[in-house]
Amino acid sequence: MRRYLYSGSVKNLTVLDYDVVIIGSGIAGLYAAINIDSSKRVALVTKSDFKMSNSYLAQGGIASVISPTDTFEGHIEDTLTAGAGLCDADAVRVLVEEGPENIRELVRLNVPFDTNPEGELMITREGGHSCRRIVHCGGDATGRETTKRLGQIVLERDNIDVLFNTFLIDILTEGNRISGVIVNDTNDDAVLRTGNVIIATGGIGHIYKYTTNPRASVGDGIACAVRAGAILENMEMVQFHPTTLISPKNSEKLFLISEAVRGEGGILENSNGEKFMKDKHPLKDLAPRDIVTRFILDELKNSGEKNVYLNVSSMSEEFFSNRFPTITDECRRFGINVPNDRIPVRPAQHYMMGGIKTDINGMTNIDGLYACGEAACTGIHGANRLASNSILECLVFGKRAADHINASNRVPALLEHTPFSCSDTKVSAYDLALDRETLRITMSQHAGPVRTANSMDEGHRIIKLLRNKYESMVLTTTEEYELCNMAITADAIFTAAKTRKDSIGAHYVIE
Repeated sequence: MRRYLYSGSVKNLTVLDYDVVIIGSGIAGLYAAINIDSSKRVALVTKSDFKMSNSYLAQGGIASVISPTDTFEGHIEDTLTAGAGLCDADAVRVLVEEGPENIRELVRLNVPFDTNPEGELMITREGGHSCRRIVHCGGDATGRETTKRLGQIVLERDNIDVLFNTFLIDILTEGNRISGVIVNDTNDDAVLRTGNVIIATGGIGHIYKYTTNPRASVGDGIACAVRAGAILENMEMVQFHPTTLISPKNSEKLFLISEAVRGEGGILENSNGEKFMKDKHPLKDLAPRDIVTRFILDELKNSGEKNVYLNVSSMSEEFFSNRFPTITDECRRFGINVPNDRIPVRPAQHYMMGGIKTDINGMTNIDGLYACGEAACTGIHGANRLASNSILECLVFGKRAADHINASNRVPALLEHTPFSCSDTKVSAYDLALDRETLRITMSQHAGPVRTANSMDEGHRIIKLLRNKYESMVLTTTEEYELCNMAITADAIFTAAKTRKDSIGAHYVIE
């Protein structure tokens, strides 16, 4: 494997010193930054801005034991059940038991949660949950409102430098210790020298043809970490959300119809109006996402149609528009008069349950390298993420990573980076666009929600060719670095998927 994508020497680069470097500006990265001690100098690096993240797009809410009728054991059991036996029980307990205190901290930080007339947090239910335990903001804009507020706080902190439009090229190590990162800010390359790096780069959605993720989500952080020697885990566990809006635009970035819509009474139907989930699972339309996704695909295969429908007519227009204002606006933009009209939906890639393996403090196997949020595999999601546990994971383990760094006095290792030697071959703009499209189509066709051994072999063959091609080239632009990262991440997914022979959760293999 190519160790570094950067081909020069760090001795020729500007070097800036920080106590902590955080890569990613979703909720995990922002919350970690806020919890780093104010005496430490922090760089928060984001390839775009605060809006370009899965966190910003998150609709449903944050799962936590808030109701007096709910219990830790109930939330733990629901998480373990959804995870189909692959969860780390100790990590799940940490997640659940530390959840409420982090929700209270968000309230203290003035994150605008929805409340009832008595001022109490409003709570809803989503798929896989045995009771109502999801708090939310702006109806269906929890991620947006939380990200905006945390971003405001980060920008106000004197000890935090936010580096917008800055791309992570490589993680630098000496032995098994972090020494810094190489970044590009569109004008120049630089080294951020540090002993602590937190990877919070989010998901991998745009290595697939159709996804709910923003374009920036391609697995950069995961690829950089594995090149540095970090261990990956459960990379085959890619979650497909069962309900994304089918629109006339045929966009590759699909609009999510939150699971909370089904939690409030939405029912899946086929074109004939048949409620096909009613006899499929004890939780019916609120079954875990992998199960609902496969039954929708069965319906589409049997009917030959492109989508099923979500019937939301049980809700009044006033309730639906107030509870789901973002969804209401998006549907009506395409002429879908909710809640009277049914919403046309089908599955699309949504979330990565695996990632960079960490302990309960977010620490990887490399001294000074942490990961949190979607890029990490903390062990809490197992084979299938329970709805609305994702933002909770960002909070709990983002804070734990920060606390662990605060308690350490780690200093960077010496910078002794040797440049990578490669051929003089350079990629053309035409090849770059064609190869990116080939990679995304290959992942959708051969590493989707239903897999076969032969199909995975064929997909892996194509991906390995692309990876070998880009690892042997001189790479100089962020687009080239990004495509190489995409190929490394895709390769890791196929390798893990082919290693796990049995179907479990999101990894569903048929003969």
